[in-house]
Amino acid sequence: MTAWAQTVTGRALDFAAPVVEPEHLFTEIAHGLSLIARFAGQTAIAYSVAQHSVLMAEACEDEIDDPLVAAYCLLHDGHEAYLGDTPSPAKAAIEAEMLTAAAEAGVPDQVVEAQIARWRTLRRRIEQRLDTVIHRAAGLPPIDDRARTIVKSYDVRALKTERRDLMARWDPRPWHPSVEQAQPLLLRNGRIRPWPAGIAAERFIIALNRLCPNAALAAGRLAEGDAA
Repeated sequence: MTAWAQTVTGRALDFAAPVVEPEHLFTEIAHGLSLIARFAGQTAIAYSVAQHSVLMAEACEDEIDDPLVAAYCLLHDGHEAYLGDTPSPAKAAIEAEMLTAAAEAGVPDQVVEAQIARWRTLRRRIEQRLDTVIHRAAGLPPIDDRARTIVKSYDVRALKTERRDLMARWDPRPWHPSVEQAQPLLLRNGRIRPWPAGIAAERFIIALNRLCPNAALAAGRLAEGDAA
């Protein structure tokens, strides 16, 4: 029996062979991401993955005028609607614990490092499998290395912006050098103000309609003329 999850629409999503249709972008992914808090909820007001994704997509639209890459930005965390958001510090803590446990058991470092690499690969394989069907449902071609690099850069810049606008005014320790060196996003409204979940889902859907019109048409969210 393979691992599966029940979605908000009442269907079973099989992680070994996931199915995502255009309608699920609106009913499951927009909804799910609007309810998932970034930073494990460690901000004064909950800030959703949906808003994070919309702000990235809008900045990409405004700065490089590439709707395809903006669509990838919008959907870059789409898999989290089904897997949840595990913050990077939590992943690092798990890996550190694996190293500590291995050292206590006398396991050579190179062996446990290989196990950690394997764990990262398997985790990413599940994410990529979901990303593939999400992109297909959105009517997007497979993401290439150029687009992947641009999306990553916007993700890091979003993190820098979120630290500036949502975190405490002091930093107890430096963040990763890539974040420290990044330029904040150029936001349409100046600074991040967290949206309630309903607004975050609505704004995500508006961005979907704009950036993935074929998916919106297939899902019955746009009329034929609106997708032209």
